[in-house]
Amino acid sequence: MCKNHITIMIISTIPDMFGEHYYFINEVLPELKEICNRHDIDLEYKDLFFSMTEEEFNTCRSLKRYFHSIDSDRTFYICFRGQKLGCVPTPADIDKMTLDEYPELVDYIGDTSFTELTVMHALHPFEKFEHGDIQSLPPVKHSLFYFRNDNYTDELSDSQKEIYTCGHCDEEFVHDLKLAMAKDLVFYDKCEFDKLKDNVSNINIRRYDGIWDDDIVLNDVLDKYIEKYVGITSVSVGDLPDYYDKVPVLNSKGCFFDFKCEGVSLKDIIIEDFVNELKLEFPQKFE
Repeated sequence: MCKNHITIMIISTIPDMFGEHYYFINEVLPELKEICNRHDIDLEYKDLFFSMTEEEFNTCRSLKRYFHSIDSDRTFYICFRGQKLGCVPTPADIDKMTLDEYPELVDYIGDTSFTELTVMHALHPFEKFEHGDIQSLPPVKHSLFYFRNDNYTDELSDSQKEIYTCGHCDEEFVHDLKLAMAKDLVFYDKCEFDKLKDNVSNINIRRYDGIWDDDIVLNDVLDKYIEKYVGITSVSVGDLPDYYDKVPVLNSKGCFFDFKCEGVSLKDIIIEDFVNELKLEFPQKFE
């Protein structure tokens, strides 16, 4: 791979983060690409969820696709987290080939969400068994985490809470505790990496607020996102899973359309964070 080529990968829970995904690809990514072009850096964008094919989804190989995508370029990684823990895979959701390649996963299946497993693999990678040998992988070099504040949840209807929070599940406390632990894992890793003199990995963490629109239909946001995603990647619409069948809440109303971080546009904050990391990765190009 060209030394001036980077892939920025994005991961989050679904569908509560459709607003963030569309905001990023529509508002943030064009400016990031322009900045990279000015500095002779080839930027590729990959959405880990939307890069999955129907076959991978149906054969329980989605987590393998996530891991392989991260392993292909451990340079930049962006994660959005809200008030939803996400789906927790059972043994039936992970195929044997994935477990053979990443045997440590066995200890986490049934208790850890897909998103959290992906975050773990980015920050402290699971060992990879390949060609008869165990490979120890490095952490992603530049990880940007954006945690959505929960000050909007009291305004949600019961059906919207099912999408954007844990809803009214019987184990709400346990759910909230696990979500807090998942976020604390990122803070812990940041503290640990910050102590290392060789700067093995940079983790940047921000908290932000979403601006809500009660009339936006999730289905419309998904349509717009897929149209843009297909337009800038090599992904074909025909290869994508049937999200409308797999995510039954898409006709629901209510979504975020804009975002702020400490009173500033989140777009400006993300671009600032990204450029700061680019300067660390390519110091010669920003002299």
